[in-house]
Amino acid sequence: MTERSEVGRVTVGRRPLIGITGFVQPHENLSAGLLPTIGARSADVHAVQAAGGVAVVLPPTDDPAAIERLLDTLDGFVFTGGRDVDPAHYGEEILNETVVISPDRDAFELPLIRAAVERDMPVLAICRGCQVLGVALGGSLWQDVPSQLEDPQVHWQKAPRDHVTHSVTLKPGTLLHRILAVGETLNLEVNTFHHQAIKTVPSALVATAHALDGCVEGVEAPARRFVVGVQWHPEFLAPGFDVHRRLFGALVAASSK
Repeated sequence: MTERSEVGRVTVGRRPLIGITGFVQPHENLSAGLLPTIGARSADVHAVQAAGGVAVVLPPTDDPAAIERLLDTLDGFVFTGGRDVDPAHYGEEILNETVVISPDRDAFELPLIRAAVERDMPVLAICRGCQVLGVALGGSLWQDVPSQLEDPQVHWQKAPRDHVTHSVTLKPGTLLHRILAVGETLNLEVNTFHHQAIKTVPSALVATAHALDGCVEGVEAPARRFVVGVQWHPEFLAPGFDVHRRLFGALVAASSK
């Protein structure tokens, strides 16, 4: 039998509702059959569904009442990849032409993730989402890793998205390390498609994974039950790699409590 809490969330006997942050694709080309679209990548949706969650795609909105309603209704969140966070949110100007911002997503995702963390709701933040998490809690970003880091490794692979191309080193004893269940092994093979990363880790977070060049590849909030950010894209690796599939299983499990 299912029951509902005061905020309308089903608490017994059902799969958790996982909000997946979406994006607006404004391009319109009627002759080519292309219309403006609001949606999310299928890999994010499928990863949540395969882990047992019910995926709910969230169109960007800057309406505080709508954001509050989402927080009252959903059980957990996936903050997805995409374009860059506006550097103005961490007190900087745009560095160069590689920085392409998404004001509509910033206006939605920054207050949403900040409130979700405050409420201790489960959050899995991926790539841009990891950066949103860092900025929302008071951190800053490397705006362009290739031009700002000394001797950076390649963080944008040419291989397909479901291939791993470099390793990250996990911090032992962290939630991320326990979720991935790699035992004493600290190296994890991942994919990579980013040119930004967290530079200053805010006090509410700890770094849990690094690339060989020192780039932060994972963060988490120790004071919260499940707030995890990763710089790679586990949604593309989940179908073929059990270790990456575990992240979504852990999110769904945390969202079921």
